[in-house]
Amino acid sequence: MTDPVRLAQELVRIPSPSGKEGEIADRLLQILSEFCEAERGPLGAVVGRIARGHGPTVLLEGHLDTVHPGEVEVWTHGPFAGEIADGMLWGRGAVDMKGAIAAQIAGAVTVAKEVQGTLLLVYVPYEEIAEGVVLARVLDQVGKPDLVVLGEPTDLRLGIGHRGRAVVRLEARGRAAHAAMPHLGENAIVRMVETLPFTFDTLLPDDPLLGEETATPVAIGASAEGPVVPERCWVLIDRRIGRDESPDSVLAGYEGLEVEAKIERVELTSYSGERFGAECFFPAWWMNPEQPWAAQAHNGLGSPPMRVWRFSTDGVESCARRGIPTIGYGPGDESLAHQTDERVPVADLGRAANAYRRLLRTLLGSRVQEPRPVQEHRREGGRGRGQRRR
Repeated sequence: MTDPVRLAQELVRIPSPSGKEGEIADRLLQILSEFCEAERGPLGAVVGRIARGHGPTVLLEGHLDTVHPGEVEVWTHGPFAGEIADGMLWGRGAVDMKGAIAAQIAGAVTVAKEVQGTLLLVYVPYEEIAEGVVLARVLDQVGKPDLVVLGEPTDLRLGIGHRGRAVVRLEARGRAAHAAMPHLGENAIVRMVETLPFTFDTLLPDDPLLGEETATPVAIGASAEGPVVPERCWVLIDRRIGRDESPDSVLAGYEGLEVEAKIERVELTSYSGERFGAECFFPAWWMNPEQPWAAQAHNGLGSPPMRVWRFSTDGVESCARRGIPTIGYGPGDESLAHQTDERVPVADLGRAANAYRRLLRTLLGSRVQEPRPVQEHRREGGRGRGQRRR
């Protein structure tokens, strides 16, 4: 039996920022190979497989990468210490989403010999930068499953969709001149500063199922170095969008402004050395809970309450682009993702592992007597300093 808490601790202790997931991928390949076929897939994805007899194909999915921890010294517990205190596992990736990976594996181990059909465990790099892109390559290789289950944090509720994400690059043009004689040039930064408020003045629509659309500047830069009036200034806008949006409709909102607007494109290199590119437009999706596979999964998980995420997931590929029935289930509060003092309740790791076990038995047709459930840790470790007031 795999202890999800110990495994989650081990994974948190392995730093895995986007593009540097090699060590955690190697470790997961070792762990998966102990109970199923395991291989390194496209772009460095980790793919485990159990196939036996006739039955459906269920794909459990998660991502290997995390965002950077930021200022390490302000963490209550070290971001890679994997400490347990106050009933929480603390560290970067604890909730997003190494805790869920540990719970998925712990649940899968208990049913590995009972599977009737195919169980795939897929863990991808670079999700934080370009969600769905690596999963797309994996799906091209393994084929279309009957159901995808995302391990992103849902606070042990059923995730059924989220807003999409579009990264818009705005660029203002000016004319270079010596900074001592600024009147001879046109300052692109000033032009951007004058224009930027108008990019938020437009009333963004609401999606009745997924919530309000938002626009947030996340990066800014200029061309000049030294005492030069900059001739170029750019800003990246993180847009969260509804189901009716397309790249064209998003860009139409910036027409008439004194800036150029385009959807950002990134060129990436996986830890495996493979290069790939991605347009940063990731469509919204919503899974009808009455869809047969979703309804069966909901029942298998014990009929928890339903919800939509605030952030984006690999469901942009599985559900939005490919129409594969997709749901999510994972331990922890999504609002703690990417934050200092990221953490996940220890007890939820055991509960999630047991829920995955029940889910897999429901979907993959096992009829044998259930073994003793994974231990649900109520509290472990010494007293920590607790949550810092903010």
